[in-house]
Amino acid sequence: MFRSLGHINRLMLQNIGVKKHGRRNLSFAMYTGGDVDEALGLTERHNSVKNNVSGTGWEEGARVSIGCSVKGRVWSRDQGSIPALLAWCQRVGSKLLDDTINIENIIANVLLPSEVEEFPADKIVLAIEWPAELLGISEDRIALSPTAQEDSQPLYMFELLFDSLTAGSLQFALVVEEDTRVGGFELRLDAQLGFKVQQTSGDPLTITIGKRSCRLDEYFCSYPPLVRFIDLSELDGNLLIQPRNPRELTLDAAQFEPWDWTGFDLTKESYWKDGVGREDSIQWKVAQAYMNGNFDIVFDDDSAGEAADLVCLKEDGDVIRLAMIHCKFSGAATAGERIKDAVEVCSQAVRSAKWKWRFADLCRHLLGREERLKSFARPTRFLQGDAARLAELLRQSRFKSIIAEVLIAQPGISSAIRSEDQDMVIAAAMVYLKETIGCNLQIICSP
Repeated sequence: MFRSLGHINRLMLQNIGVKKHGRRNLSFAMYTGGDVDEALGLTERHNSVKNNVSGTGWEEGARVSIGCSVKGRVWSRDQGSIPALLAWCQRVGSKLLDDTINIENIIANVLLPSEVEEFPADKIVLAIEWPAELLGISEDRIALSPTAQEDSQPLYMFELLFDSLTAGSLQFALVVEEDTRVGGFELRLDAQLGFKVQQTSGDPLTITIGKRSCRLDEYFCSYPPLVRFIDLSELDGNLLIQPRNPRELTLDAAQFEPWDWTGFDLTKESYWKDGVGREDSIQWKVAQAYMNGNFDIVFDDDSAGEAADLVCLKEDGDVIRLAMIHCKFSGAATAGERIKDAVEVCSQAVRSAKWKWRFADLCRHLLGREERLKSFARPTRFLQGDAARLAELLRQSRFKSIIAEVLIAQPGISSAIRSEDQDMVIAAAMVYLKETIGCNLQIICSP
């Protein structure tokens, strides 16, 4: 029955039931959260066996939940139609009959949560993301506003920004358009609660989800932001989640695509800045390549809360191609010198993974941003195509599969000359995207 856990990447077990043989007064125990590691240790000894397990992970590019018991039950907390249920049953059934699935390998590579007494300040942060609980909710149902005012804006106008990490605290900020800070926050460990989040600067902020409202820092006390490190471990409040056996991260040279940047200013990232379009910017060069590639939609989503700097869509036979491109200026005179050049853009690429399996939400995100970000000087964000064509692609997505790709355009990265730190960051982003949404990360860089 435990073969049903096969082919699931980044599997994190949340519950394990253990049968303990040879104990008269205790024959069964249930372990959850940070105790899962203890349960796995018991099952590796001769006096205990796994009775039932459940957890979450990624399979075939989508987030999944899975549970199974030795008695012959398999279950999932996912929702869907009757055809989706039948397809799920077929996938699970084929795994149960697949004797090539090695249960021990699955258990050896699960992600394990453990409570920490201090934060891992020696780790490099790859990205900070909204709590996973918000990912399953449509962005337009979530709004943020100053507590004393009624003027609210949807979640897609905001972004979390990592500031610093020490052994005692995590500092992060909430930013809005043009990276304007509207609030600073601090996450600290707490002896009684495990962890606590407080707003440290800016007007008190309120989050509204549907009809429910509360202070944003109070919400974070229950559902903290997720911090992802470049070794692919994660910090969720006071829980450090990491693989039992960390894998070696390697790079594929074929994923580096050197471009000639002659005639473009590598210190200029965005196409639109200070009320004018800059045709010598990195973003404009990349946009031109996709516009000339006959993409139906080339949308400039560059601003806080973006899905990507450029979102490009093309109807191609029975599929819809989705390209999410993240652009970043070079921070050094010579390509390959700064690790920050890699961290910032790889962070954006990792955060955009959620859109691959939420295509309808992505289209609504772009339409909402088009309406809220337009101005007299810039009436539209569509560099190619329009809202009507985007709406048509959304309708077509009911009958056509989505083929997604994630790219970063960073001339500060050299295909020939890179530091070990840069390689480590890029490899982490590559592996994460491959294991979760099944996409390769393509890097547009300097020679």
